[in-house]
Amino acid sequence: MLFRLFLAGILAATLASAQRGGGGGRGASNTPIMMGNQSDKLTILTDNLKLNKDEKKLVKTVLDEGQKEAAPLRDEAIKSRQAIGEAVSAGKSQDEIDQLVKSHAAIESQMAGIEMKAFVKIYQELDKEQQSKAQVLFDMMNGIFMGKNWNQ
Repeated sequence: MLFRLFLAGILAATLASAQRGGGGGRGASNTPIMMGNQSDKLTILTDNLKLNKDEKKLVKTVLDEGQKEAAPLRDEAIKSRQAIGEAVSAGKSQDEIDQLVKSHAAIESQMAGIEMKAFVKIYQELDKEQQSKAQVLFDMMNGIFMGKNWNQ
């Protein structure tokens, strides 16, 4: 019993530390420049990358498309995470838990693929100076589609 409790604690800590969602403790060199009370990501990208009207429209279109593509995976990821927690709570075997974790990892991998595909589409359309500042875009992409609206 103590072993299962210990195992559940380790699994919970691992899942909590591995949560996606972009953000967290970034260093000053990777922090997006935020002027005033900007809260939406498109404004931050526009200001940091000096996007013109057409580039801003392209970024919004690419990220909107990525959000639509990622929606079913986001829902699967939520259910998958819940299934892992329920399996641990119910005292399921380690093999069953491992299978659920592998399934969840596959969903997360697909989500990362959608994020990177969107990043590449945007990056390729930037000029050289904007590309040199694209770290802010790259940092923002991690978990960008895990919410219902990428721009919040």
